[in-house]
Amino acid sequence: MRPADLSILFTWEERKPLLHEGMLCVPRNYDKHEKFDIPFSEIFENDNPICIEFCSGNGEWIARAATLYPEYNWIGVEKKFTRTRQIWSKKHNLGLKNLLPVCGMAEDFCSHYLKETRIEKAYVNFPDPWPKNSHAKNRIIQAPFIEMLTKVSKPGTTLTLVTDHQKYSEQMMKVMNSNERWQSDEDCILPEDYGTSYFNRLWLDLGKSIHYMKFSLQEVS
Repeated sequence: MRPADLSILFTWEERKPLLHEGMLCVPRNYDKHEKFDIPFSEIFENDNPICIEFCSGNGEWIARAATLYPEYNWIGVEKKFTRTRQIWSKKHNLGLKNLLPVCGMAEDFCSHYLKETRIEKAYVNFPDPWPKNSHAKNRIIQAPFIEMLTKVSKPGTTLTLVTDHQKYSEQMMKVMNSNERWQSDEDCILPEDYGTSYFNRLWLDLGKSIHYMKFSLQEVS
């Protein structure tokens, strides 16, 4: 099954949340998210713990994770349709019933569709660094997003952040350290079996350093 086998599902005027052939579409600038319920236990046909990757790109990393760890249900959130349907293609070609591709903004999905869910592990691998200072406000790792993530996580949930961008890594640490619920693993290094992706190989080939950060959610004190 090729990515091109999945065509655009609706026009802008007809946009609505839609679960289609194992992929969820969450439209932008939509004001009726609350009317749409996602029964994850029905989608995955089990109640296994949920792991989620935001900014999944073409899905190489999460497809590998879903293959190696079938005891978890995996959700890959990617805002670009052209990339999300690559995840969709991998899901079907590899027979990954434990993988749900989501096309939509991470903030929308986290805020509106995970309310009754308690994820166990979250990952953000090589998010867009928005390198210009004037564009930095568009970065996903901001205090409001971390607050959203905190609400749908349980004590012990881990959050892994990976970036090649030095200034963004500094911002990530600043944002995470400002939230007293998340504790940094100061001694963490990128595990050899962590998995790879297009951007991971690209930046390593260009000689860039990879910044790997891991945090765990603490009990309310």
